[in-house]
Amino acid sequence: MRNTILPLLFLLSISVFRAQKNMDSIRLNDIRIIASHNSYKKKPHPKVLKFLSKFQDKLGEQNNPKFIDYGHLPFEEQFTDYGVRGVELDVNYDPKGGHYRRRRVNLFLFGQKQRVKDRSMKSPGFKLLHISDVDFETNYLTLIDGLQAIKEWSQKNANHIPIFINIEAKGSHPADESKTLRNLGFKKCIPFDTIAYQKLESEIAAVFSPNDIYKPSDFKSGYASISERVENMGWPFLSECRGKVVFILEGNNQHIYRSFKQPLMFYYGEPNDVNTAFLLRNHSMGIESSISEQSAKYVIRTRSDAGTIQSRDHDFSMWNSALKSNAQIISTDYYKADERWSGYKVGFNNVFKIRN
Repeated sequence: MRNTILPLLFLLSISVFRAQKNMDSIRLNDIRIIASHNSYKKKPHPKVLKFLSKFQDKLGEQNNPKFIDYGHLPFEEQFTDYGVRGVELDVNYDPKGGHYRRRRVNLFLFGQKQRVKDRSMKSPGFKLLHISDVDFETNYLTLIDGLQAIKEWSQKNANHIPIFINIEAKGSHPADESKTLRNLGFKKCIPFDTIAYQKLESEIAAVFSPNDIYKPSDFKSGYASISERVENMGWPFLSECRGKVVFILEGNNQHIYRSFKQPLMFYYGEPNDVNTAFLLRNHSMGIESSISEQSAKYVIRTRSDAGTIQSRDHDFSMWNSALKSNAQIISTDYYKADERWSGYKVGFNNVFKIRN
């Protein structure tokens, strides 16, 4: 029996080695992954949704409370149980601390607390929340909390394919648009400036070491620009990025960050920018061929659903469009079905799929 098992184990180890080697010969822009949208977010309290629905005619279609009636699992469950490899973090600048400590919509709701007692909300630093004073329930109150959760999972799974971390620098909340809400104590968004982006990098660096992050300078590999590297060497191989995280910036005043000399983060740009590696094409329907053509040179993020609509209607048309487009990062709220509406959920059989 022993003489039979040893050769089998040897052959198995050889096949695993070859599979690993073959996988690491794949380039980073050839893998397609599932990402969660507003990944830190919990469902709003039912009382909040019921209250907001009473004013639907005044809020307008874009602010339909139904659109925010979704939430996500903690990161470890997303990564381990559902194969998610991309997250989105809405980062709110709070340089003095306490700016987002109150939740003013609860002023109108019996039994709902307005003030968050957690000490971290009184301290300076970036806070994770979707819409100030309205849609604020979160698995992670601060950016540091969220990044630490990602780091802990990464350390336990050191050979993972890279995790794409989409950082959205928030630039607007309801109080920015309404004087009435400001008079009721709703908080305006604090815009991002040079100091804010420097502090953002500092918080990232407080959690992830330089070796943990696949940076624009790593991508350039000595070339003057990202496009020059792609033209001469192609995209990096998966083996260069294993166990790392990749930060991609979008949002408020990002032109300021683009001037940084040694940035930690990539950004969503356009093909006319020589340092663009990532494109944002949230709505792929009707432009699938264009996205597919661009996916040879860029990694493109799109969405398979938005505003709970696809779940409520059990509608896979956006998902099918995203698949057809060859976009590499497909963002969803439904890696797990919300059985209140339907069985709608999306994902790949494995952690990633190879681009066609």
